[in-house]
Order: sequence, then C-alpha cells, then structure tokens
Amino acid sequence: MNVHCGIRRFILLAALTGLAGNIRAQLAEKLEAAGMENVKAVRTEQGWVASFEDRLYRSSYEGVGKAVEAALACETAGQETVLVVTDENGIPVLRIGLPGEVAESYRAGNCGLKEVFGAMTLDTETDEALKALKGTETRNRSSWKPDLCVYPQVFLENTSFDKLYRYSISLAPALEMPLWKGAELTAQVIFPIVGNQQGELKQIRPGVVALKQGFYWKRNWRTTIEAGLLTNHRMGGQVKASWRNRDGRWELGGRLGLTVYSLIDNQGWTVTNRPKVNAGVYARAYIPVWNTEVTVEGNRFVYGDYGVKGDLTRHFGEYTVGLYGIYTGGMVNGGFSFAIPLPGRKYKRWKGMRVKPADYFSYTYSMVAWGEYIDRNLGRDYQTQPGENRSKGFYQPDFIKDFLIKHTNN
Repeated sequence: MNVHCGIRRFILLAALTGLAGNIRAQLAEKLEAAGMENVKAVRTEQGWVASFEDRLYRSSYEGVGKAVEAALACETAGQETVLVVTDENGIPVLRIGLPGEVAESYRAGNCGLKEVFGAMTLDTETDEALKALKGTETRNRSSWKPDLCVYPQVFLENTSFDKLYRYSISLAPALEMPLWKGAELTAQVIFPIVGNQQGELKQIRPGVVALKQGFYWKRNWRTTIEAGLLTNHRMGGQVKASWRNRDGRWELGGRLGLTVYSLIDNQGWTVTNRPKVNAGVYARAYIPVWNTEVTVEGNRFVYGDYGVKGDLTRHFGEYTVGLYGIYTGGMVNGGFSFAIPLPGRKYKRWKGMRVKPADYFSYTYSMVAWGEYIDRNLGRDYQTQPGENRSKGFYQPDFIKDFLIKHTNN
C-alpha cells in the first residue's frame, strides 16, 4: 500500500512539474511572439514571474498592453502573474501584478480587457521579482542587434535684422545598438536638407556619438554613465543617479558632468583644453488627476553660472507639452517644449536590424535668443542621447494604467 502511495505521489509531482515547465515556456513564448525581447519567465510559490524589454512599440502603454494580452493567453492555474518591464537597456522600470482570478474570468469570457487593466496593480517595486528571475534563461536577446533611427532636426531663430527667420532642417540617422545589459552605443550623422544658414549647419557632421552604461542598485536606485560627443558642441562625460518611490509619483535625482567644447566643421575639429564642470539636482512629482509632471531643478550650468529651473509637462497620451522658466546669472529665460509621435506604431526587425523613423519629434523653444543672456552663455546645457523627451519610454504607473483603460475597447 505504501509503495502504491509513493508511486502516485511521484506521478502527481512529475505531472505538476511538467505542467509548470510547460506554462513557464508558454509564457515566455507568448511574450516573444508579441515582439518582446530579453524575455525571462519562472514559477514561484506565489505564481508566475516574467520580465521583458519592449523595443517594438512606440507607445509605452501599448507595449505593456500587448504583453498583458500575451500573459492572458496562458493558462496559469488561477495564480498571479507578475510582469517586470525593463527599459531599452534592461533596467527595470515597472512591475505589473495580474491577479489569477481576473485572468481566469477573462479567459472564461466573463470580463473584458478594460476590467483586467482596472484590476491590475502597477508600481516600481521590482526587487522581489528580479530575485526570482535570477539565473533564468533569457530568450530573444537584443544584444548587438542595431536600430537605425532617423531623427528630424529643426533649427529656428529670429535674431537677424535682414531675415525674418534663420532656419535649418536636417535628417540625423543614428545607429543605436544595445551591447550588454545596461549598455548602448549610439552613433549619429547629421545631413542638412534645407536652410538659409552657412557654416556648420550646412555641412554633414557627426551628431551624438556616445556610449551609455546603466546600473540598477535595488530599492529603485539607478545610475547611468554616459560619455562621447554630445549635443550643443560638448564632448565629455556625465554621471546621473535617480530614485523613485513605490507608486512612481516622486522622483529625486542628480548629475555631474565634465565636458569640453567640440566643433567639427570645414575648418577641421576644434577642441578646447579647458574642461567645464556642470552639476544639478532635481525633484519631480507626477500629478495623476492632470497627467502632469512638475520638476524643480538647481543647476550649475556648463559655463559656471548657477541657477534654478522650473518645468511643467502635461501628458496627452503620447503627446507631451511643457512650459519652463530659468533664473540664472541674475537673468530670466523661459520657453516651451513639445514631443509628438511620428508615423509608425511599431517596426519589426529585418535580419537582425530595425530601420525606422524616430518615435517622436521633439522641440524646445527658448524665449531669449540674443542679448546679454546669450553673450554670457547663461543656462547652457546639453543632451547625451538623440531626441531626448518626456514621451519616449515613459513608464509612470498611474499614466500606464489610465491610458491602457482609455485606449482599450472590450
């Protein structure tokens, strides 16, 4: 009798182990089939855990929605499924909890996607899930698979008495290639298309050529190191650190940079040998009822002036519109910025490479374009990546959940 019981237990254990392995493989396969990269999946005592990176969809909430639909297609025996979303360099940015009973109800046809999205929990606490995934096989790796992204660039300035506007329009393709976890290489070339300017703006020239390495230190602490040719004629490096709270509504951060002046034109490559130090700290709050970010910064700008900057950015789905003001060196400046999505919701790889336009066109307008503010190089700053904006890769939990519900038809 005891022998028979032992055999039955062995058969039951084997069956459950096989079922768990099948569901784990199915979950990873479904996420991979949805276009997600760097996919991992594992079973824990509480349920199922998976992580993925979305380099396919332009919209952060659309990519999350497709991943949740992929998870819903798997029979998870009524247990919770946890999905960890990483950014384009494998750094965790969002945790999604999908209750098992809600998934079962959806598969039975008793509720729709809106109800599923409404019942999900979203936050930034990814440490426990990452611990469970440690050592798990990675499927569909993105390492060494380049994207060729074409960025539009527009220069407008109304500071000349003989021209209504000085303008230049260029296309700036950039090769963006993930190397290993947290690392990405960017190499950009700028091709002028049309304009009424001479000199640099009329020449083919390098844009951002930089290497980036990101680190996640647990408890929502992140660090990024970037170095190379940057925007606004700067060459050098910068270290950034940031922290977010559990619901992603509060963020604190700082940066420290060391750069020199760098200009490449038909006269050759001009580089100064006197490096400049810039630094800054910021605090950011997200107000869900208005889908608005409020940011306050204290900065030491590139040319040594100290100042404060305030920024108000409203998210209208994938569109963002912002207003900002700066007080530095005893003078005031301000302006506005926006980011709008460009055509094409998603682009698949072809033989390992993806060729596509930039996801967004972003532009920043400065109210002051001449006079003492410009002559003294006040408020000078730079970007370390092409087309940086507040729409791309925006994984704030309240924002993701709100727009998933708004943009879903059951």
